[in-house]
Amino acid sequence: MGTWGSGPFENDAAGDLLVAVRAGEFDIADFTSHVDDEYVEVDDSQAAIAIAEIVAVAHGLLPAPEQLDGIDAVAYTASLTPEQREWILTTLERTIADPETSELYELWAENGPEDVEEWRAPILKRLESLKTLS
Repeated sequence: MGTWGSGPFENDAAGDLLVAVRAGEFDIADFTSHVDDEYVEVDDSQAAIAIAEIVAVAHGLLPAPEQLDGIDAVAYTASLTPEQREWILTTLERTIADPETSELYELWAENGPEDVEEWRAPILKRLESLKTLS
């Protein structure tokens, strides 16, 4: 059984991503190349949310949470290409759009509309903030 919650780092995929980023072993180019254009799998959505948080910290949109200890958010964000930044925004949009485009949305929808909005609202806010940086 996996671990997951409404926070950006409260799931196994984000935890794995943070370990890889911290170790210098996460290559977003490899990651983005396998994501389906029609439907975003749960792990891909969770990873995109975590990456967006790293970018938000790098731009001072929020303070660094303890989960980012040992990660240089500014350096990591600077390593992203414009296409990779666009992938993050597009994946976030698809993640929170509806259950037809996102497995993670589908899972949250099983818990009811209140839970969907609790999970979705901070991601939407982060997406809007990141779009202003583009």
